[in-house]
Amino acid sequence: MSQKPWQLGIDFGTSNTAAAHTGAVSGSVETLPLTHQGNLMASSVFVESPDNIAVGDVAINQAERNPAAYMASPKRSIGHGMVTVNGYNIASSVPVAAVLQNVMSRATAVHGGHSPSQLVLTHPEAWSPREIQTLLDAAADLGLDTSKVKTVSEPRAAAHYYTRTNTLQPGTKIGVFDFGGGTLDIAVLEANDAGTFDVIAARGDNGLGGKNFDAFIRRWIDDELEARNPDLLAYLRQSAPVNVVHNLDDSIRRAKELLSEAPSATITVAGGGFHETIQITRDEFEDLIDAPLQKAVSLTRATLNDAGVTDSSQLEALYLTGGSSRIPLVHNLLGELGPLATLDDPKTVVAQGALSAVAPVLRGMAAGAAPQYGQPGQPPQYGQP
Repeated sequence: MSQKPWQLGIDFGTSNTAAAHTGAVSGSVETLPLTHQGNLMASSVFVESPDNIAVGDVAINQAERNPAAYMASPKRSIGHGMVTVNGYNIASSVPVAAVLQNVMSRATAVHGGHSPSQLVLTHPEAWSPREIQTLLDAAADLGLDTSKVKTVSEPRAAAHYYTRTNTLQPGTKIGVFDFGGGTLDIAVLEANDAGTFDVIAARGDNGLGGKNFDAFIRRWIDDELEARNPDLLAYLRQSAPVNVVHNLDDSIRRAKELLSEAPSATITVAGGGFHETIQITRDEFEDLIDAPLQKAVSLTRATLNDAGVTDSSQLEALYLTGGSSRIPLVHNLLGELGPLATLDDPKTVVAQGALSAVAPVLRGMAAGAAPQYGQPGQPPQYGQP
């Protein structure tokens, strides 16, 4: 029996990578588990050599052995052309290719060793053609025919995911607020006659995301330790090994995520014979992140103005995606700008929507005639229709 053609979508993120595929049995778009724990894989890499690169949790585990070989967020280096890591000067596409290869290997294993008939990669709306080409260069290392590789912007993919169950009338405007671990991307899209979307305004901040909030909490922890256990603070700053710092970072991240559901959370700080358990409340966390969130709201308002949206009634919905969009204060602050909408796991909707964006007739996604697309990966000028 011949192998059924299948498609793979990869959302290569600053902190985590997610993927979706057309299921081997159902043919519907499904998230692809990338670890034993869930659907997300850390985008981190450990460069032993250009030909030997570990990714995800394996990379994090090896970082203690040689911190100079570790890259926590290779996506941040895509625009650099070349990057120096562990004494090697390598193209910025090389660590990206390692992440993509890991996802591809997991996906092909699910499909009996067969390669996908199409690979769709997502990218920020504001990426330049050079940055998109770096992503395509990384994909070329996977051995796929270049005609099988497509790109789509993250807001466009998210829009297709969120509107997959209903068809919007041409001219209807929606917003996408994509708040991930390392970046914030905002876009306003308008439904067109072809059944797809035109991006009519986009703004973003490549330095604002959940990692910033982790850093704010870490500084807060330092202040607490200064008063409670200065010896532990000195140990963390001067001699703590990588695994101790990583455990603290992981405890901070888990506490941050828990604060989206609970009024308080605890953070464990341990190492060097010391141990402290520190409680942080949601109110304290919101005080820490209020200023950057106000900046995010200002960027969103400016993007809406760029698109000619001056009243919330002109917007069908403002869709929130990305893990940081779960924070309750984000919802509270954005609520006045338009009707908010969230569905399912905000961390995986872009990967799923990527497949719909290039082929909306896939089962399990938006119904309707297949739209015609222009050249993929052509970002608009900010603020221009």
